[in-house]
Amino acid sequence: MKMSTLSSLFVLLSVVSLIAIAPSAFAAHHEVTIENAPGSSTPGCEETDSCFSPNPVTVDLGTIVTWENTDTAAHTATSGTPGGDDVGAVWDSSLIMTREGMNTFSYTTDTVGSFDYFCMVHPWM
Repeated sequence: MKMSTLSSLFVLLSVVSLIAIAPSAFAAHHEVTIENAPGSSTPGCEETDSCFSPNPVTVDLGTIVTWENTDTAAHTATSGTPGGDDVGAVWDSSLIMTREGMNTFSYTTDTVGSFDYFCMVHPWM
């Protein structure tokens, strides 16, 4: 009888532990990082859509999107299309430098839709 009670208690504690741990394991991601590809300051990455990684990216409303500059040149992350009327209408990072601590820009999505973006310094990106 005591062994059955101990076994039942062990199973119960195991289930409670799994329930407590599981939500964090399956939590929605509310942050996304997009990197400027190394070497993207030189034309060529646009031919393979590899100037930004990942590309494309899909996020939920309220997601923090961070652009990280891993290249050797300064870049921007600017909403819109080069030469369009929509340049910077949703966000504009200004220059994202290459120095540690100054090489990111973040934007929290507050609008539903599809948004193009590019680098104002290197508009092929």
